[in-house]
Amino acid sequence: MIKHLLIIATLLVLTGCVSQYSITEKALANYLNNEIHFEVKEGNQLFGIEMKVNDVDVRLGHKTDTMAIEAHSTIKIRNPLVPIKAQLTAQFEAKPWYDANTHSVYLRDLNLVKVESSPKEIENTLKSVAPQVMSFLTHFLATQPVYVLDIKESNQALLAEMTRRIEVQPGKLKLIFKE
Repeated sequence: MIKHLLIIATLLVLTGCVSQYSITEKALANYLNNEIHFEVKEGNQLFGIEMKVNDVDVRLGHKTDTMAIEAHSTIKIRNPLVPIKAQLTAQFEAKPWYDANTHSVYLRDLNLVKVESSPKEIENTLKSVAPQVMSFLTHFLATQPVYVLDIKESNQALLAEMTRRIEVQPGKLKLIFKE
């Protein structure tokens, strides 16, 4: 009983403090860059493809309820005639949503918006493998959380218990505590 009263008192005190809690674009990008490691290796010694995501940028609210993700990757295509190494930038848009059970932000309705390569001269060559590579990356982003509240840290644990959904605003994801 006393424990419940303490929790309620703490929630009342903190409600004013955390009612505006949000996750910034920078926090999302940092989480993705530090926690999510995406690497694909397909094929054999002669023919194959390797892709590794090196850096991720995030934009929130540039469109209603939308998160944009720009993934900068290194891609290597092995073949005996013309091996290729390039930098690939893929831009996705998705609708973020909060899973209260796992205290995680996920993406749904993920769409590939744009793919660019460097050097530009090999863009036509990459078009033949881009759908397969983008399929791997799209599936990865659609099934992995893009942010998880750390329930081992007391403030985030409290936020995790209180949060019911998120709302996309320019530059941030606002945590909504009540339905």
